[in-house]
Amino acid sequence: MSDIILTVLPLALASAISVTSILIFLAILVSGENQIKNGLAFIAGGVISCMLITAVVLFSFDKPDSGSTPDYLLHAIIDFAMAGICLFIVLWTFVGWNKPAKEKTVNKSGGFLKYLVFGFLIRLLSANTLPPFIGAVKDISAATLPIADDILLSSLIILISMSLIILPYLLFIFNRSRALVLISPVSAFLKSNKNLINVILLILVAFYLTWHGFLHLHGLK
Repeated sequence: MSDIILTVLPLALASAISVTSILIFLAILVSGENQIKNGLAFIAGGVISCMLITAVVLFSFDKPDSGSTPDYLLHAIIDFAMAGICLFIVLWTFVGWNKPAKEKTVNKSGGFLKYLVFGFLIRLLSANTLPPFIGAVKDISAATLPIADDILLSSLIILISMSLIILPYLLFIFNRSRALVLISPVSAFLKSNKNLINVILLILVAFYLTWHGFLHLHGLK
């Protein structure tokens, strides 16, 4: 099990760096209206989205029996495909690098359900974080682990993937003044370096998935 954790940990960490999600969430915290409730709804929506993606990925593969050999060729092809998607997004980012970014605002109207759906869709449609997240869950499906371990590892991946939203939320709850002081410079940094962060992250993920795909081709985990 420790080998699987080491394999999926880099992908889980990469899936946590969703700049758009973080910026939107920080905007919710400074919106001045029902921040705790709306922030919780946004997080809950993201978690539900991650759970849905996890269930789809896990049930898309036949679980290998103990002692049997997983279909490493299929897993290698998927790794290469996701690496290709990462590189395509990088090229797409370069094409629109100098275009002015559309300012994303948070509409203060609406209740818990609105922010729940918002968080769900933002995580579901986050193209730059889906490949590493899917890759991490896919590797769990390829392992000959008990169902309980699958659930534990999947829950860990979801927690890590949502960590950069959960942590500022906890800080906001326990030390609101400190959180509000930090939000402005963090938001400014992310807005100024969004493309650079995404490109570096996607290139690293593409290399990792490619390397992992070659490992699969040689029958390794």
